[in-house]
Amino acid sequence: MGIILLFCFNPEQSVWMPKCPFKLLVGLSCPGCGVQRAVHAALHGHFLTALRYNYFLALTEPYAFFLILEKWVLPIGRFQHRLERFCEHRITVCIYLVAFCLWFVLRNVFGV
Repeated sequence: MGIILLFCFNPEQSVWMPKCPFKLLVGLSCPGCGVQRAVHAALHGHFLTALRYNYFLALTEPYAFFLILEKWVLPIGRFQHRLERFCEHRITVCIYLVAFCLWFVLRNVFGV
């Protein structure tokens, strides 16, 4: 349902689309700011525009894909366990968290 709404309505032009509560309260862009606009652009085939809305998505989409695959798609077995060990490994999660924090700083300090 949400994908259909994002396809039909542009978040930049729709007043009723949810806004980032962090940005409304603090005035800074969170690492997820721009995701609605990026998904809207990608659904319309504007992939470079989608990337410009939130560069962090290019890094997080593969990780999110593997998490979804590991948790909800793959049957329990050897490959699922290997993927689980990778996705939930302490180093993998730490790398993601460091990238998340760096993106937060970069986008707010340098306007990336």
